Amino acid sequence: MNSKERVLKTIMHQEPDRVPVGEWGIDHDHVSRIIGHHTYWRNRKDETIALWEGRRDEVVESQKNDCVELVEKLDYDIITVGLVPPKGYIHPYPPKKIGDGLWQDSKGTIYKYAPSNDSIMRISNPPPAKESIDEKDIEKAFEKIEKMDDSVFELVDYIGNKYGDEKVIVFRGIDIYGTLMNIFGGDHEHQLILPLIAPDEIKKMYDYAFEYNRKLIERCAKSKVTICMQGQDFGMNTSTIMSPAVIRDIYIPLIKRVNEEIVKNGMIPFFHCCGNIWSILDDFVGAGYKGYQSIQESAGMDTRKVKEKYGDKLTLWTGIQCETLVAGTIEDVEKEVRKNLEFLMPGGGFIFGSTNSVQYGAKTENYLKALEILRKYGNYNH
Repeated sequence: MNSKERVLKTIMHQEPDRVPVGEWGIDHDHVSRIIGHHTYWRNRKDETIALWEGRRDEVVESQKNDCVELVEKLDYDIITVGLVPPKGYIHPYPPKKIGDGLWQDSKGTIYKYAPSNDSIMRISNPPPAKESIDEKDIEKAFEKIEKMDDSVFELVDYIGNKYGDEKVIVFRGIDIYGTLMNIFGGDHEHQLILPLIAPDEIKKMYDYAFEYNRKLIERCAKSKVTICMQGQDFGMNTSTIMSPAVIRDIYIPLIKRVNEEIVKNGMIPFFHCCGNIWSILDDFVGAGYKGYQSIQESAGMDTRKVKEKYGDKLTLWTGIQCETLVAGTIEDVEKEVRKNLEFLMPGGGFIFGSTNSVQYGAKTENYLKALEILRKYGNYNH
């Protein structure tokens, strides 16, 4: 049984030869330690600076080659990839360093280094906030679809051509939230308030959001992608990021339509979602999702209860909490992985990975220990 057969069998809620493994995301500090050299793979700070300096090809070549090296080192069954900047990408206003961890572009926008996740964040001049849009705004959005450069699929094509027949390729670029909301500009707070005060304005973007995702879906189908994933976090630590009623009214209809398109093109719809989403899990299942990546117990989710209630409907991609990878001991890791394997393995429908991702600053040795325990105890006895 090869990796692809293994994953497809567990998605059909049948027991394969062993639990398949892969990651939604593994940050660069761990990748560098595992492959033994610098990488741009999920390296937010270095990638941002390199792109500002016009070194797009250097970034993408690193991501292609280092992804292969990581997969070979860890024997992943699943490989998650996304879009890359188009060939010839040049930042329109390349920022210059103005201080320790500070940059400014020619429009006056300031960017600041965020050590918590090793990224560079925009801290001033958000796009102008809108509460309504007109036909011209929508036409401009559609023009972006027509102008999409095919080179943004360079990583997807490379990994799909190399591994698509033997491993499961996951495309993590399905965009529900951004395609509806980004046109309204403003900061995060503005975009959270807007569904309450202008839901009908947001719904004007339905056709654009669908067509944007449809183009991605059709292109992924040509690159041997098996799973298409939506990655918006609709949960917070105690509840959903907005009321379940708003999510059902605005987002679920589009999710259902996009998922139907994924299936129509011969692929499988999964979602990543951190936070507490108990109140909308039934809606996500009803909208056609077949897999759930994360299950954040620190936010009130319960992996065992999710398995009991949804284990025949959703493949659960989880197994070790990211908090354990960050702060746990080796003993904590072994205990948690073995406990989870006991109730997640029966009946299939289980892919092993971290909740959320293997985050920057977590303990690489904890993650490698989790994989070691999986290899030891994650075999099915048929």
